[in-house]
Amino acid sequence: MAFSVSALCLRALRISLILGLLVHSDDAKSLCGAFSPGDIIIGILGSVHSKVKDLQTRILIFFNHQCLLHFDLIPFVHSLAAIHTIETINDSGFLPGVRLGYQMCDPCAYGTKALHCVEHMLSINDSLAIFSDYSEFLAPMKAFVGERYSELSIPVAKLLSLYMIPQISSTSSSPALSDKLRYASFFRVIPSDVHQTKALAKFMKYFKWDWVGVVNLDDDYGKPALEKFLNDSKEENICIAFQEELPNYLGYTNMEQRIKEVADKIQTFENATVVLLIVRPEHVKMIFQEIIKRNITRIWISSDAWSTTRYLMKMKDINRVGEIFGLTFLTGNVPGFKDYLQNLTIPPGVKNDYIREYKQIRLNCSSGQQSEHTSPSACNVTDPQEQNDDHLLQAVDLTEAYGQSVAVYALAHAIKKLLKCNDTACSGETDFLPWKVKFIPSEKLPV
Repeated sequence: MAFSVSALCLRALRISLILGLLVHSDDAKSLCGAFSPGDIIIGILGSVHSKVKDLQTRILIFFNHQCLLHFDLIPFVHSLAAIHTIETINDSGFLPGVRLGYQMCDPCAYGTKALHCVEHMLSINDSLAIFSDYSEFLAPMKAFVGERYSELSIPVAKLLSLYMIPQISSTSSSPALSDKLRYASFFRVIPSDVHQTKALAKFMKYFKWDWVGVVNLDDDYGKPALEKFLNDSKEENICIAFQEELPNYLGYTNMEQRIKEVADKIQTFENATVVLLIVRPEHVKMIFQEIIKRNITRIWISSDAWSTTRYLMKMKDINRVGEIFGLTFLTGNVPGFKDYLQNLTIPPGVKNDYIREYKQIRLNCSSGQQSEHTSPSACNVTDPQEQNDDHLLQAVDLTEAYGQSVAVYALAHAIKKLLKCNDTACSGETDFLPWKVKFIPSEKLPV
């Protein structure tokens, strides 16, 4: 018995040593690819890459969280909108004598990676202290902007609620995030899906579409939205012909097979001419590709997740899928953002590996990276980092980034109030406790 206890102790010690080495040898700097110094640092979470490398091999993930797959232009532009807005606020003197800085991490559209990013951003000297009371915790990040997906915002919101650090999202619409007991420090600048699903049901009733199919994701965005839509559709006397669920994670091993099974179901229910897709744009693209192959025509209803995704509307033979209807949130133009993207540069003293990577993909013909965004004139470019073009303007609906700018301005207004700023100075202390940031209702914000 003594031998087995000793063996267990030695084994536990061995595991502890391994874990300790992992913590101290981890290259934490690689987690965050963008940084700009300032008196107040804002954390930005943006899934510029939509997959984690080697996720299926769990042991590799444990040792190395790398985002090396599928550069996604939409969240990239969203993050640039947040950065542009921060720079605009600094240049305008909105916070006199105070400069906003930022640090941006890429969670790769994966919840566990998002938590990893947040822990790193909250750490001080690569260490995150454990307290029983965080009311006096002077976190290096005073607030977070993001995430885009509810599936990521939910675990992040749970963690940040422990520290009472504000998080504001411009796109996470899951009804679950409205629960202030569970997500006390989460805010957003859009309504929850409670209103969206009700509007979708009324929309279908208006056109007398009372026999519909639904495809949703198996995550914290898709499942609550489905449940709410089922209740709303019942109230409007709309019947559900079929319901299919897809994995949220794009690197799921059997994703291609699941897409085919969903297409089979759509094809089988010929009388269900209307299909609601509560999925991400990447899933829609895969579904449409399979639908086009099979020459299936339906009426497609989009959720807010993909209703304004430009690359879907540019798909080859997209007109063959049928009619597409969708709802979206109130959008607008971000002043100066178009010019910012046309002259995309990294200012002195600022780090932005995401801009560097985009330019390598777009303007370096020998980069060996994915080619869908590569410019036809890439091989004529001497230095990709010194060149720009209009690709981002053409590939992404820039009005999608409007909410991101609104979120940053909402945060700036809250900071301005906390620091007691007037036209010439801010008298408050910039190293404030994050929980003291109080957002101002939109109707009270100065125009």
